Amino acid sequence: MPDSVPLAGNDAATLALLAYGELTAFERMATNATTAVHMDDKVILARLASQSFANFEELSQHISHLGQDVIELSRHFEPTFTVLAERTRPRDWYESLMKGFVFDGIMNDFYRTAVDELREPGYSLAVAILDDTRATDYVRNRLTSDVAVDTQLASRLALWGRKLVAETLGRARNLLTDPVLGINEDLVVEAIPAVTANHSRRMSALGLVA
Repeated sequence: MPDSVPLAGNDAATLALLAYGELTAFERMATNATTAVHMDDKVILARLASQSFANFEELSQHISHLGQDVIELSRHFEPTFTVLAERTRPRDWYESLMKGFVFDGIMNDFYRTAVDELREPGYSLAVAILDDTRATDYVRNRLTSDVAVDTQLASRLALWGRKLVAETLGRARNLLTDPVLGINEDLVVEAIPAVTANHSRRMSALGLVA
């Protein structure tokens, strides 16, 4: 990536995109907590949901310090998130877990491209959020143990994962090339092979083929 090409032209908008992602993660994990059968899953997911909302609040405060409003900025991204949600409705708890695993993993890879040129302290805040792997680790460990003993579940989640990645890649490109962010579209396109490779590695860690 040439150093002379700016990746993010609007710090507040970039942080708002990340904030909206944290808000959707909160909603999904809170729902998963309420529908979980086992108490340990309920507690873990509730804690993870709380952390995502805390991230949203912290990002919102920083955006306010930049003189902008997270809700107003998020309206640029809401339609794309809504379409993606409608096209990837999970049928059960396992598919919802997988959705978070695939969607958050891919989006976080793209978010790293978006936040690369943020000014401090926004950059450090964004990277700290993206570096937090607790949610990913929980889902990976939770799904790995179940797909290892249930071949039907493994086959179903592998197919579901393929649908999710196809939908997410397209929507992610739309999000990252929103004019409000000021990101060079060529850089987003160039990031796709690495993002796809990372996704394949994450699926392999589950014991599934991407």
